[in-house]
Amino acid sequence: MTSPKYFINWTTFKKSWEDVTVAHWLKYPNPFSNHVLSEECFTSDPSRVQDVVERRVEDGKLCTVRFIVKKQRIPASLMWMVPNRHKACYVKETSVIDPVNQECTITTENLNCRFISLVIETLKYKGVKMCETVMERRTLISSKIDRIQNYTFERYQKNIVNTDKGMMCVLGLLDECQRQGLTGHLA
Repeated sequence: MTSPKYFINWTTFKKSWEDVTVAHWLKYPNPFSNHVLSEECFTSDPSRVQDVVERRVEDGKLCTVRFIVKKQRIPASLMWMVPNRHKACYVKETSVIDPVNQECTITTENLNCRFISLVIETLKYKGVKMCETVMERRTLISSKIDRIQNYTFERYQKNIVNTDKGMMCVLGLLDECQRQGLTGHLA
């Protein structure tokens, strides 16, 4: 068995913690995320669609669990290993928003295809100044097969650029909406 790989980086947004936290919730769709099919899952009532499956307030913190559906990004040469029910990638996102300490922690993990690769990403947004938010990204990538783990890790590193561009795009749209008075008080 191979040792997991870890990816860690930091990004500074010249935006308030409130704006960055709101932008995270609004980040799909954006021009850099065409692999995201939906932020929704179906409940037992097929006429009712929801993305948030749990939300509660605990010690003044908003805790939320939601599901996101993405296109499966497995190389064509490995698709034979993937059963039809796993052609999409189902991701669980758990977030804890702490407005008192201006911290928002979001953990995502793939729910299917774990027999191929497991990716757990934790983003921690922290307000550090009036208009500055630091995001720390810590990601664990593991697979029982070295080649798959290396492929997943390299692809993840390349995709981070688009992930951050997508976030900046949504922050720009949020700014524009606020300038035009279209948001009320989102943040």
